Amino acid sequence: MRRAIFFSATLAILMAAGTALAAGIDGRFGITGKAGALVPLQDSFISSTSGADPGFAAGGGFIFGFCKGLAAELDVTRLMKSNVNSSGNKVFEAALTDVALGLQYRFAPDNRLVPFVGGGADFIKGQLKSTAGLDYDLDWTVGGHVNLGLDYFVTRGIAFTTDIRGLFASDGDVNRSGTKVGKYDPMSFIGTVGIRLFLPEHPFE
Repeated sequence: MRRAIFFSATLAILMAAGTALAAGIDGRFGITGKAGALVPLQDSFISSTSGADPGFAAGGGFIFGFCKGLAAELDVTRLMKSNVNSSGNKVFEAALTDVALGLQYRFAPDNRLVPFVGGGADFIKGQLKSTAGLDYDLDWTVGGHVNLGLDYFVTRGIAFTTDIRGLFASDGDVNRSGTKVGKYDPMSFIGTVGIRLFLPEHPFE
């Protein structure tokens, strides 16, 4: 009987602690670090080519909880390298930087496990190098994203996060020495995992 009472009391304490550890991010500021992969979705990623390989992507950003269930996020993701192919042969190495501003709607924000959906605006730029050693600039272009993910709170200030998003944008110019020589289409799928660190509601008081 004592064991049953002790077990029930311990379980109740752990369940209460689980909720208290998360307790939402209202009025709290967080820093995110993440890594994963970016998969170009257009065969003609660079005009006149026939495909681009998935590449390692990493980045991070900031998140702020406005109110129960709603947060704003500034996110920067860098595609380190993607091989661009033509007729099965590598012809370029591409790198992209995506700067995203978005909003999140967070479900069950007081729980340890917090699913979210979001969307926002994206600003994309990149670099391109040919196998012959020639360098090109991928000019800024603008677009948007939709994403969904999960935060799992280990403590009130630390959460593991996973995010998948679709990135779409207008075609951007490919330039060499200031002269336009082609187009690129940054439409991509991005999947990452990472960690978020949250400050208390009033860290400087």
